[in-house]
Amino acid sequence: MEKELFSLFPSFQLITEHPAKPAKGFFVFHHAEKECWFKIHKKDVSKRDYNLLTALFTEIKPEADMPSASRKWLAYLEHGGEPAVPAETEIRVIQLSFGEQTIEQKEIQEASCAFFGTSVQLVFSSSHEALLIERKTCTAHEPESFSSYMSALESDFYIKARIYIGKFQRADSRFPAHFATEKEWFRKASANGSAGRIYTMETLFPLHLTDQMPSHMKEVLVKEVLTPLGYDQEILQTVRAFFENGFNASVASKKLYIHRNTLQYRLNKFQEITGISLKDFNGALAAYCASMLAQEHKA
Repeated sequence: MEKELFSLFPSFQLITEHPAKPAKGFFVFHHAEKECWFKIHKKDVSKRDYNLLTALFTEIKPEADMPSASRKWLAYLEHGGEPAVPAETEIRVIQLSFGEQTIEQKEIQEASCAFFGTSVQLVFSSSHEALLIERKTCTAHEPESFSSYMSALESDFYIKARIYIGKFQRADSRFPAHFATEKEWFRKASANGSAGRIYTMETLFPLHLTDQMPSHMKEVLVKEVLTPLGYDQEILQTVRAFFENGFNASVASKKLYIHRNTLQYRLNKFQEITGISLKDFNGALAAYCASMLAQEHKA
């Protein structure tokens, strides 16, 4: 990575520790996988370069650009600092990714406050990513609330976001590690091009199950499912949509913008070729894992 970045940006400098002070005139980024930081002089970075860098890495902004509460939350979540709430408080983090869209942070902040009230705080972690930090109350927000929130962002600001709804945990010393796992799951889902825009642990579990599957088990799926199908993406996409929509043919066909009869034809063809019934949960699970594996192969 270092050689490639240095060849593209002459001012590239690798940093082994989180920068204590803002680097004037530089963009600073965090490479999560290698747990290192680097900086590049702003004069070397075009708008296109900046969009690409922020899509691949987390930008570290000068603390002066952030409200003190946001700085405290990021210090806690990313570096194990003191929690911004009493340790007995249960919180969850809802991650938002705006892709490469240009956003007005102040407007999004105001809209979020109006939508959620005081139980949820919005913290921008980079120019393209934000965190909704929710304290657990007797009226915790349901996934439908976040779906409505995303619809509001789209209608009011023409912003299409993806979100990962985290799980409630105590805001103690273990929470940053819990958040790091959820952050990695969200990153992998975005990189994999997973369907939908709202993710949870439950919806992404099959993706990670397939990813961690031993090679000999993957070979079984390739031999028994993918090779007979000829990696037919149309059929595999249909199987995936059928599974992800609770085996509801009507909903799945609407999501795929196809007639219900077309969906049924593809599912029947899948069973005819592979001998696996999608009416049985075990068969459907094997088929779904195969569709996920095909997605990995395609990528």
